[in-house]
Amino acid sequence: MKKIFFYLLLFSLILSANQPYKKITTNNFITSLDLYKNTLYVSTDKGEVEIYNTNTNKKIGSIKLDSINDYFGNKLLPKVFHTHTLDGKNILIVSQDNNSGSKISIYNNKKMYEVKPNNQTSMISKAYFIDSDKILFGSLSNEISLYSLSQKKMIWHIQPSEAVFSDLIFDENTAISTTEGGIIYLIDLENGNIIKSLEGANFDNVYMLASAKNIILSAGRDKTCGIYDKVSGNFKRLETDFLSYAVGISKDSTLGAVSLNENNDILIFNTTTLSRIDILKGGNALPNTIIFIDNENIISGFDSKSILFWKIGDKK
Repeated sequence: MKKIFFYLLLFSLILSANQPYKKITTNNFITSLDLYKNTLYVSTDKGEVEIYNTNTNKKIGSIKLDSINDYFGNKLLPKVFHTHTLDGKNILIVSQDNNSGSKISIYNNKKMYEVKPNNQTSMISKAYFIDSDKILFGSLSNEISLYSLSQKKMIWHIQPSEAVFSDLIFDENTAISTTEGGIIYLIDLENGNIIKSLEGANFDNVYMLASAKNIILSAGRDKTCGIYDKVSGNFKRLETDFLSYAVGISKDSTLGAVSLNENNDILIFNTTTLSRIDILKGGNALPNTIIFIDNENIISGFDSKSILFWKIGDKK
């Protein structure tokens, strides 16, 4: 009976497989995506942020970074780790610097301005505009900092633990970070105090976080997507078939998305019941970013030159 049930479930999931309705092919390999309205900023591995209009699929611009030197003095194009914008005018860029360091830049009106945060002792891998003046940093040594552009100094600077940094996101009032140990830290953006820590869903490295309203999702090395209630700290666990590298959440927090298996499929699920809603097919490498445009449309970038678009529930 159990075998019959398993095969029926497997068959139903195969039938529900969803193919992308649209694709963007980039010039370089993708490291991450940032969506502002209908403009998609694509961080790449060859010193360029490629910019696309998601309505037309057309490339509408690019931000090209200067070459850097490696340890041996060889010139190379820097890898762009992360980009972020709040207004579509000021683009925050985290990129590789000379001798494998990191550089923080702001691109505005065709000009590049370097930001040099003090008290930062480790390579920065994530940075976000909190507002027009403040930038949130996350470094590999698990140092989390808030920096003021106008004052040119750190407002606060903490190290939640000595574990290696994995990911950093933020919502209206809270920075949310995680490490190789699977613990999630909620940090007050105003003063840097740790509000609480969440743990139990993942027992190994958490690769990525996503948050909306009171729900936090964690994608982990232990083939588990954690679903936390940010207020109560209660959690649920959704098992995947392979290492969970990427995760995303809808703006109303009702839908989650997580990398599912070695075929680079993405599972869409209900964050309350954990019921499986859809499987998104077509990925040709590991997904590195999953973005819900709304509850019907979703975008994912992969460790390749592919950006795919799906309509949730659209079976072909």
